[in-house]
Amino acid sequence: MARKTIVKKPKAAAPRRKKASRPNLPERILDVAEELFGRVGYGGATTRAIASRARVNVGQLHYYFESKRAIFEAVVARHGKEVTERRRQLLLEAKARYPRGIVPLDVLVDALVRPLLMAEPRAGGRRASMQMHARLFTDPDDTASLVRAGIYDETNALYVDAIRRALPKIPAKTLYWRYYFMMGAYVWTLLQPGRLESISQGRCDPADMETAIREIVPFICAGLAAPVGR
Repeated sequence: MARKTIVKKPKAAAPRRKKASRPNLPERILDVAEELFGRVGYGGATTRAIASRARVNVGQLHYYFESKRAIFEAVVARHGKEVTERRRQLLLEAKARYPRGIVPLDVLVDALVRPLLMAEPRAGGRRASMQMHARLFTDPDDTASLVRAGIYDETNALYVDAIRRALPKIPAKTLYWRYYFMMGAYVWTLLQPGRLESISQGRCDPADMETAIREIVPFICAGLAAPVGR
């Protein structure tokens, strides 16, 4: 009986490792613009400065973005949509857990601040991302205000309505003031982290956002629910 010849199959070549992908040119422009807007604001940044830092000429920059406003809108959209979508998701989840329609105040405040304070850093690092997030809320330029409103106002309205349900005895006008003050508290946390380290003489780590959330939630809740003065 003839013996079968066993033919060994050659081992498949190991797949080549893919080189780490580099951001494409529009993303590189947005990364640079994010860092610049975060440091000097909308009014202080120029398309020429953005182009220079992104290592492109102004013509290349305008091929992708027709104006400084278009760049700013794209940067705001990257950050703002991530935050607002996460806030919307957390609110829907909270309402599902509390089917009577009244979500506890601390749950609402946590859902508001967490997506912003725990946002993922981009190419410029956490510091640049924190500054950019803060600038989205504080830049006084009219263009910045309009862009910001288009991104954030809808989810702000959803949370104001949910907080009014949680605090039915607080007049609507008072609640709007307090919501506004709350925004100032978490934006300052992003904008000036070094002040905490200085005031606490190094005892508090401004980069520890989990602790920041744990401390800021009861602080904000107390302000929102405080007795109404005359």
